Amino acid sequence: MRAILLLLFTAISSGAAGATTHNLNWANDGTSANQGITIEVGDTVIWTWGGGTHNLRSISGTETFDSGYSSTPNDVFSYTFSQSGATSYHCDPHDGNMYGTVTVTSASEPTPPAAGGDSVFKLSLGEPINGETHSGIGNLRGWAIAEKGIDRVEIFIDGKYKYDAPYGGLRVDVEAGFPSVDGALYSGYSLAFGYADLGVGEHTVLAVAYDSLGNSTEQSSTFTVVVYDKNFINSNEVVDLSDSSVSASGDEIMINGASIGQQDYNLKLKWRTAEQGFEVIEIR
Repeated sequence: MRAILLLLFTAISSGAAGATTHNLNWANDGTSANQGITIEVGDTVIWTWGGGTHNLRSISGTETFDSGYSSTPNDVFSYTFSQSGATSYHCDPHDGNMYGTVTVTSASEPTPPAAGGDSVFKLSLGEPINGETHSGIGNLRGWAIAEKGIDRVEIFIDGKYKYDAPYGGLRVDVEAGFPSVDGALYSGYSLAFGYADLGVGEHTVLAVAYDSLGNSTEQSSTFTVVVYDKNFINSNEVVDLSDSSVSASGDEIMINGASIGQQDYNLKLKWRTAEQGFEVIEIR
């Protein structure tokens, strides 16, 4: 698969002396799984969108970038790499089928050898979504795989260990991306997560995966929480939208005058591709 993918990557010279532009596909069709490319400092990578809604975000390594979401076919995101090292990236909604690593070398550095199968050790934190706003009760979820097997996935919230995440959930997409890794089919971790319990403001969740030999890898997500006047709306508290006004713009819905537990609110909801639904992102 890796060799086939590399054949799909087209490298064309750019106008800058010594710099190269590399074109990669970015689609949920199998061609964007386990992308791997080695470039030089100063080179630019351009990803071209296929169908569907995707983002492209760095998740570890020397460089940081985030394309934002786009559902426009043939849309492009480009990034010029200025530091030596490796940067891994993925699409948040399709992290098991759209991911890769860019390895950057200086002109004087040798090209590193391709990693063998025994080096596979990957972790993805799909939700909460980095840089987004969350509310209510949602999911904390992702996946982890290792050639030596996963021992556990630890969850830290705002720098403090909280619990081990239940591990072993079905992830057909991850198995499709890593068919040679034992356990990839049941590599998911997931648990219900009360965002409101964290309180209003910015928070960070860190997931740390350990393989059976004690090696670890990690990924974090920093996000903002909004809450109602109380953390949990009970079933006996009336939610009434009869007198509210509703408007929409793009992928957002505004509800003004929503009565929840005898308290009036103005709410903004936004479509979340990763969650396949709308989430409240603003409460006033």
